[in-house]
Amino acid sequence: MVKGIKRHVVTCSLGFVLAVMVTTANVHDTAAAGPLLNKVVEQAWSPKRVKVDRIYTGERMEAAADRHDLAVQVSSKPADVAGFTPLPLRWHIEATFGVQTSYYRRLTRNLEQSATASEDAVEIANFHRVLKAYARQIDCQG
Repeated sequence: MVKGIKRHVVTCSLGFVLAVMVTTANVHDTAAAGPLLNKVVEQAWSPKRVKVDRIYTGERMEAAADRHDLAVQVSSKPADVAGFTPLPLRWHIEATFGVQTSYYRRLTRNLEQSATASEDAVEIANFHRVLKAYARQIDCQG
């Protein structure tokens, strides 16, 4: 949670960021879903299914998913469970944000002058994570 901005991300199953979009904090999540999915497709990714939190429901989300022929799976808490229940999907995304803010202190605050610069900062942090994972893969092989 950074004051004044909201980071919207699409990640792969390993937690690497495929696309990022930074908006002002007053933009609703479903309003950003369409442009973010457009960005994913523009960057040559071709997802077939997206797993989303339950806030990503409604007409805007359905229109965005239909435009890209995506199956949307909504993760929500079971109705019969009382109290706090961690959602696997939610924790997957939170872990991505947690790793980025733990290792890349620049992302803990909004130091950038524009949304594009903020998106670039997230992408640079993601590239660093990908390179570290790649280096571990190489070290394991030989």
